[in-house]
Amino acid sequence: MIERKMKLQFALTLSIFATAFIGDYVVFKSKFSHSQIFRACSDSLVHASIGFLSSVLFFSHENLMDSSSMFNIAICTFISSFIDVDHIFVARSLQWKDLTNLKQRGIFHCTTFWLVLTTSLLIYSYIYKKIHIYIITWMLIVAYTSHHIRDANRRGLWLYPYGHTPPFHKYIYIFLVGLLPNLLTLLYNCWKPNIYKHTVINYKLIV
Repeated sequence: MIERKMKLQFALTLSIFATAFIGDYVVFKSKFSHSQIFRACSDSLVHASIGFLSSVLFFSHENLMDSSSMFNIAICTFISSFIDVDHIFVARSLQWKDLTNLKQRGIFHCTTFWLVLTTSLLIYSYIYKKIHIYIITWMLIVAYTSHHIRDANRRGLWLYPYGHTPPFHKYIYIFLVGLLPNLLTLLYNCWKPNIYKHTVINYKLIV
């Protein structure tokens, strides 16, 4: 059983590596890359795919591949792609030429914003003993870290108020997006209070 679980996790990690590598080629170097619409749509699809695989890998460590996990995986997949909606806020337009030629980044691409938000949610889940919020918060963490690290290959991380880091080397970012779900699962279990250890999740009571 343990060996099978490890094989699954290894396969999922390799799948994340492959999705990031091949996805970047399709988005930026394929024969369709000259189309701004194609690049925007395919880029969002790659973000969503990495978010999906990362969340599945996250829950594979927990042996929680049930209906409640599917709910959280769906959230992670959606948020991983939805982050790019802030392009509309910055551009103040729905025109493709405006959305794809931004001079600044939106709030959802600010790593500090997500750090503050998820830290606040984790504290809330501790104080009010909300296992649902605790798990969903980790899905947000998986989603934004995978998205931001992939984007960091081109523009670095935006750590307000300190500015942007240098862009990440392509292979460093690919390594990090595959490593992080495994690392985040360890942190999830390390920080999970004992009161949550054997909690049965009922999604009719989200908050």
